Amino acid sequence: MKLPGNISYLLRSKENEKLPDIFNEFILDSTFQMSSFVECCEYRVNMLADNTEIKVTDFGTGKSGTRKVKQIARKSSTEPRYGGVMQKIIDAFGIETALELGTSIGIGTMFLAKVNHKIKVTTIEGCPETHKFAKAEFDKRKIANVTFINDNFDHLFDSNTLNGQRFELVYIDGNHTYEATIKYFDKIVKKHCGQKSIIVVDDINWSRDMFRAWKEISLRMPESLRLNLFRMGIVFSGYNLPKMEIMAEIYKEGM
Repeated sequence: MKLPGNISYLLRSKENEKLPDIFNEFILDSTFQMSSFVECCEYRVNMLADNTEIKVTDFGTGKSGTRKVKQIARKSSTEPRYGGVMQKIIDAFGIETALELGTSIGIGTMFLAKVNHKIKVTTIEGCPETHKFAKAEFDKRKIANVTFINDNFDHLFDSNTLNGQRFELVYIDGNHTYEATIKYFDKIVKKHCGQKSIIVVDDINWSRDMFRAWKEISLRMPESLRLNLFRMGIVFSGYNLPKMEIMAEIYKEGM
């Protein structure tokens, strides 16, 4: 497993030459710790082998059922190459506060939380049993920089649960419908982002709904840099970066 220092080595596209310097020189020189990336990958491997059964409630579909942790990890976990990109961006931009919509079993949460000792992560999960499982795993590993909240996303934003907090990075990996993604994106931009923010939308090519949602987000943020990595889309708002959309492909070799 390898994680090259220069982020452009993770990307495969003719558009790579348009990546601003911060994605190359600055990230290459960042203090990113390989050990944190390896620790996150080890957590993912453990989840992929975990036979624990939990009752999963999907608030996006309204369906419930018992599933093994390893099945959840196989179907919906953050892959190392995408987790690595997020870690490099967090480190390079000095992100200290992050919000995650959709904890699941905590693999994406781990990539956010283990970058460095400065970052504080708030993660939201609607399913009570999944939330309980992920929190227990983090407590067992004595990871103290994550706040776990068990709440439905709609109730979360309609209430004062987040108490007007502003986050430098937001990772949206929850209800995979067009309507829900756009609704949560709008609420986050309005209530929980500062002048500078990075918003990551996962699974933008998972369905026609999600592809449509990403296109709508791109139309709403024309003055920002949008990085389209096929699985996830990343919006950089308020930074001195080119105002454009770059489409690239994550390298799979060695990851």
